[in-house]
Amino acid sequence: MLGLAAVCAGLAASSVDRYTDEVAAQVGPLREVVVARADLRRGTRVTAAVARTALELRRVPRRFVPPRSLGAPQQAIGFRTLATLSAGDYVGEAQLGTADRPRRGAPMQGGRLVEVAVTGAESIGDALQPGAVVDVLVTTEGNSGRPRTYLALQRIPLVDFRDTAAAGSREGADATATLRTTLRQAATLIAADNFAREVRVVPRAPGDVRRLGPTSVSAAALGR
Repeated sequence: MLGLAAVCAGLAASSVDRYTDEVAAQVGPLREVVVARADLRRGTRVTAAVARTALELRRVPRRFVPPRSLGAPQQAIGFRTLATLSAGDYVGEAQLGTADRPRRGAPMQGGRLVEVAVTGAESIGDALQPGAVVDVLVTTEGNSGRPRTYLALQRIPLVDFRDTAAAGSREGADATATLRTTLRQAATLIAADNFAREVRVVPRAPGDVRRLGPTSVSAAALGR
């Protein structure tokens, strides 16, 4: 009897394993997607705090993952909800947009969030709100030790901005800006944060979409 029971148990376990394998083959492996942890009203701007408290990751079979779903709550920062979201709803590009228009076709998945210590932003903090578009100016000592300020990046979305006396390792930095960039732009910002003398963000006027050519001013040029 004991031997027969052991055989039956082995057959049952084998059947369960085969069934599990068959289901996994049909629905695919588990994948992490972003869902709403709490209800969010239409038009809610997703800040870093909202992403931490109102969004979360959930593992679901790949077959049930909606198209263009987000893979991390941080990818939603800086955008608004296009409709009311209830707890448990998926969060993807279809549910998010800018203040002006949806992000249909926009490369949200490819965006990088970079945090950089900035200088001289205390007096213009009111203009540096999430959703603003900024240009980034970098000041370096130069190869010969002579300072130079140049336009490093243009038309970069500002995701978050915080006044802080301890914004970074650079002396004189008084705030922290979080920017959404491409990978190449992220490398530029990280290098500037580590090696430049100072980094400044300059807000653009609404509707200003001009792109400037190479712009650079050295200390020597100021004396001319």
